[in-house]
Amino acid sequence: MAYYLYEGGQAVGPYEAAQLVLRAGFNKETLVFPVGATGQDAWKPAQSFPDLARALDPNSSGIFLTAAPPRPAAPAAPPPEAPKPVEPAPAEAGPTLAAPNEKLILVVDDDETVRSFLEMAASLQGFRVVTAVDGLDAGVKLASQTPDLIVTDLMMPGQGGYEFLRSLQGSSSGRIPIFVVTGSAFDDSTVKMIRAEANVIEFVAKPVKMAKFVAALHKTLKTAPR
Repeated sequence: MAYYLYEGGQAVGPYEAAQLVLRAGFNKETLVFPVGATGQDAWKPAQSFPDLARALDPNSSGIFLTAAPPRPAAPAAPPPEAPKPVEPAPAEAGPTLAAPNEKLILVVDDDETVRSFLEMAASLQGFRVVTAVDGLDAGVKLASQTPDLIVTDLMMPGQGGYEFLRSLQGSSSGRIPIFVVTGSAFDDSTVKMIRAEANVIEFVAKPVKMAKFVAALHKTLKTAPR
């Protein structure tokens, strides 16, 4: 039990019994007040409380039994370590895009205006471009270099686009992706037939819209737009 001690005209404490008996001047007549008691009547001599009476020498007034000092409180346990924050997983990197100047495009069209327009549109994006005026000319170019993409017209004198597409089948150039660009009007069945040709991945009607054409080039060749 803990007690307040009447000292110097005021209550001080609280103290445990073992602490009180070690205080100078504390004896069985010293007034103490139990913690939790109420009212002035609770102030009583120390000898009125069994634990204090046992701690005091009953055969002498003001002489105390040697009491062991209170056992020091056990040191507080160190606080637990705060949980380490979970670092978010790194975001998955997107696909690496190639530089346009790493890609070569073969443009095949007998119309010089259209051919120059397509060459300019691709070159402005950084692509390397080689041109041909018909299928036969394109075959000559393919004999010495391998483009990453072929952009060809269909209706051309000499060897036209259909014959050129068929000539690519079974050759070393048969796996090159192809854009078909034409100003001719075709019904749906003809368009489907053209799209069914091996490696034909885009069908672009003239007049060609530069933004759409350039976007298709970058998408197909997986290159970074300028």
